[in-house]
Amino acid sequence: MLASYLLGCEQIGDVVSTGSSSDRVLFAEGDDKRKRRKGPPATAGGSDPVTTRFDLPPQDAIDYFKAKKVVPKREFNQLSKEAQQSAFTVSGVYKEDVLRGLKSEIDTALREGATQQQTIKRFKAVLDGGSHRELGEFHLETVFRTNMQTAYGTARRRALEGAVDVFPFWQYYTSHDDRVRPRHAALEGTTLRYDNAFWNAHFPPWEFNCRCGVTPTDEIPDGYDPKHPSGDESVTLSYNDDGSPAKAEIGTSLIDLHVGKFSGVPRGASMKSAIEAGVERAKQNRSL
Repeated sequence: MLASYLLGCEQIGDVVSTGSSSDRVLFAEGDDKRKRRKGPPATAGGSDPVTTRFDLPPQDAIDYFKAKKVVPKREFNQLSKEAQQSAFTVSGVYKEDVLRGLKSEIDTALREGATQQQTIKRFKAVLDGGSHRELGEFHLETVFRTNMQTAYGTARRRALEGAVDVFPFWQYYTSHDDRVRPRHAALEGTTLRYDNAFWNAHFPPWEFNCRCGVTPTDEIPDGYDPKHPSGDESVTLSYNDDGSPAKAEIGTSLIDLHVGKFSGVPRGASMKSAIEAGVERAKQNRSL
């Protein structure tokens, strides 16, 4: 999560320093391939943050994680807040050898680097070997992707908030594939001021497995139509009185754009708030 958070900060820093916001990075795709929206080529001598920020293992993080003591969840819950910082456990896993196996895989991922698929595959092998099949691959992938994307989105919003004097408008974009949900796809291209109420609930991720993003711009694009921000005439947005998108008409379907319990990254969010929100979502998910 810390690596994701720092990546989000770094990318906005690159945008501010170059004055270009057309390069849209798609995060958490789960493989080694670089995936970007179409845009002008990178400036000469510029660096690609996706391929250069994880070259070296974070030694401090590795040492800190290795020092954690494996404890069962029931014992973890009885520890003080300070002691919990030095302990490792996984909800739903009660065998100590399985916990040690999961901790070992995370340690390996920190030292060697690993894609989402590789990490989930290793987790699954450890869980299956310990007869913990109730934690399925989809559940593990959702936990991994959502928490990484939340950390990334939190840092990205904080960095964007620090650059509003230069880029006062934010533009919403999606991953442009067949996994994008209709109500997310309907928001493609939506461009609003940074202080619009819309961003308070819809700054990505605003649903489980959301892979959308926000990029800064210094002005409303020429020819921008707020009713059809994506340029697709078959998709029409309607707005609340505060100027935030409320509903999307897609063909003959009318889709409500409100958020549920899982709201987007809030204004002034921090790394701490991202982690706390992830813990709360995990609790709600397990109770369901």
